Amino acid sequence: MNKNSRQIFLIFLAYYGMTCVSNAYFLFGPFYESLGATPQRAGLFLSAFYMVTLFCRPLGSVVMERFDIRRTLIGSALLCAAATAGIALTLGGGASLLVFRALSGIFFSVFIVATVAAQSILLDEKSRGIGFALFTTGSMLPLATVVPLCEQLIKGGFGTLYVWTPVAISVICAAVGWKVSDLNYTGKEKSSWGSYADLFRTKGFAVLLLTAIIMSLADAGTLSVASLAGARGVSVSYFMVASAASAVAIRTLGFGLISKAPRVRLAAPSVAVMGFALSGLAFCSSAWMFAFFGALFGLGIGVAYPTNFSLVGDLMPPQYHPKATGLVLLVIDVGWIASPLMYGYLSPVLGVSNTYRFTGLLVCAASAALYWKYWRVFGARV
Repeated sequence: MNKNSRQIFLIFLAYYGMTCVSNAYFLFGPFYESLGATPQRAGLFLSAFYMVTLFCRPLGSVVMERFDIRRTLIGSALLCAAATAGIALTLGGGASLLVFRALSGIFFSVFIVATVAAQSILLDEKSRGIGFALFTTGSMLPLATVVPLCEQLIKGGFGTLYVWTPVAISVICAAVGWKVSDLNYTGKEKSSWGSYADLFRTKGFAVLLLTAIIMSLADAGTLSVASLAGARGVSVSYFMVASAASAVAIRTLGFGLISKAPRVRLAAPSVAVMGFALSGLAFCSSAWMFAFFGALFGLGIGVAYPTNFSLVGDLMPPQYHPKATGLVLLVIDVGWIASPLMYGYLSPVLGVSNTYRFTGLLVCAASAALYWKYWRVFGARV
């Protein structure tokens, strides 16, 4: 057992909790439209969060390097609670709603960078594969927990309770952060943290960033699945729960694959599976088909996400982990910004189904190109 097991578990709980805060807003689009907002306004609300996190990932690295893990978690979680409370109080729309949404993105970003970077430092090479496989279940479990809960709250007419759910969870995250101990990594002095210039000279890091962008474009497709499901008269929970269950299963029961297989060979193909699932989803009209492609999507993200973050530790020493983690998360945000905007502007022209087909095929083609051009060659040399 890893000597930092308790610390790792607490950070996992914090990561899971803050992901619940983010995923609670997966249902905000249709909810916001039910209050009179247009699809474009709903898409702008969703994207504002990820636009801000895109620029704040390096901030998360800086905050963690300066204040360490415990104070970073407590402070960012409490500020996130304040920002999400602002969202709940300004549902009338306008600039204030977008400002609070953007602020929540800043504090969410700092919190997540701190948790992922801390895990990367605490996990040794032997436990990194299975460690990140288990850790990143925290990004899928909310799909099977907080998303169905929020859906039931909205359907039951408890919209007010729904919009205050992220606030309560943020406060719980701060309480978990209170129990976390600061890192004992000896390279914490400002001068010993690695530079960005040296980071980009690390072999394979640029390719990892490109792979993470494509993965995020597919992953962010889940933001608009509720609209696709609604158009087909199917509950979005069939997709969400199946996706979460499949991802959790591959990260737990299938940990041997992730832990022992060469991760440079898994990164791009697992993303291609996600793209194929999105394309297939566009042809679905029944609950069981939504569940099938949800499970397939979960298989892809279940491998892709921990693989990408494990490669951070595989490719570089610990002094680069905060900056590397921040940059990987930064490029992941690109997809989360692009996806709702693509849906908001392409769906009126192409239709909901064709928008999903286009996104899925784009992800498959890009993943195949990255694998054959870079990862396959790189894997043959290591």
